[in-house]
Amino acid sequence: MAVSNRISRRQFLRTNAGSAAAVLAGPAVLRAAQSNQPAGDDICCGMIGTGGRGTAILNALKNVPGARVTALCDIDAKNLNQASEIVADDNPKLFKDYRKMLDFKDLDAVFVATPCHLHKVMFVAVLKSGRHCYGEKPMALNVADLNEIVRVSKSSKGIFQIGTQLRYDGKARAAVRAIHEGKIGKPIFIRMSRHNDWDMAHDRKWLFKRKFSGDTIVEQAVHEFDACNWVFKGVAVRAAGFGGQAVLFEPEGRDLMDHYTLSLDYGKNKKVSYSHSWISGSKAPINNIQLAVLGSEATIDLLQATIYPRTGRRFDKTESIKLEPELKGHRNRLAVEAFFDCCRQGKKPLANVETGRDATLVALLGRMALDTERVVTMKELLA
Repeated sequence: MAVSNRISRRQFLRTNAGSAAAVLAGPAVLRAAQSNQPAGDDICCGMIGTGGRGTAILNALKNVPGARVTALCDIDAKNLNQASEIVADDNPKLFKDYRKMLDFKDLDAVFVATPCHLHKVMFVAVLKSGRHCYGEKPMALNVADLNEIVRVSKSSKGIFQIGTQLRYDGKARAAVRAIHEGKIGKPIFIRMSRHNDWDMAHDRKWLFKRKFSGDTIVEQAVHEFDACNWVFKGVAVRAAGFGGQAVLFEPEGRDLMDHYTLSLDYGKNKKVSYSHSWISGSKAPINNIQLAVLGSEATIDLLQATIYPRTGRRFDKTESIKLEPELKGHRNRLAVEAFFDCCRQGKKPLANVETGRDATLVALLGRMALDTERVVTMKELLA
């Protein structure tokens, strides 16, 4: 790891707070202490893209022991300066060109949180530089770019983690473990939805053009599709759906769907029903993300880690079963901590290049089905 003569605030806290602080700080400190990383040798990390998502990641990683933010990059000076204030005690070097940042030697790992159409070229550049890469979702906007990222990742010295963070959510992990252990019988049907009463920030103009964002199904719904792949241990083989733009027309030139419904087929007795919109009422009970897996013996709320046994009696009052979360804490920080653990130990992340590719493939499959208003197969998409 690159080492600086300057002792960071986090390094000072870690080396001077003693065992009591390690207990209070939780598993991340203990895992760092058990790793092969020498004491005082922080992981030096950089951030490309310091807008909304980049800022969220910075806020998550700024207090993670064993890491320093040594470089920040953004073409927007305002975003860059605001981000530098978040990690001011690390005194990061500021860049406007990500290629120049990658020439900076005091850098072991790079987070990329830029607009979607830039992901492929930046992920590839980071990996080819020999650094570890944490890339925000979606991994890319077409099949060819997905394949190139996979190819480069497999030959890179650094590890690659994708930002589909549901795999680091304590409740979701407990729920999927229960599913795979047969606690709900065979998983048969997934009912999920994402409905919003608020629009995306209009100053992020790239979000509203499909060629830059991939449309909402690719830019956002990859989280839900990754969960489906995780539950069913594979990818959808075909898709069908309908959607359109009916209410939201600003900013000018917007070409995204504001509503759609999608059916996914993962094979015999493995089906998904998904709806997604930006037009729900502010007080509507559907105004959130819902994800339920229906099994042959029970249904499980994946986001709440709660099992509801199926008894076959209409008014049965059998108690639900609340599972204990596997991890505690916000998934943003848990994902960042896991990334650093993988960097230190050379482990493959839970959200890796293959899961990132597969989640994006299902999103692209769904988009193709919505565009053509017919049943589309994964074979057709890949061809």
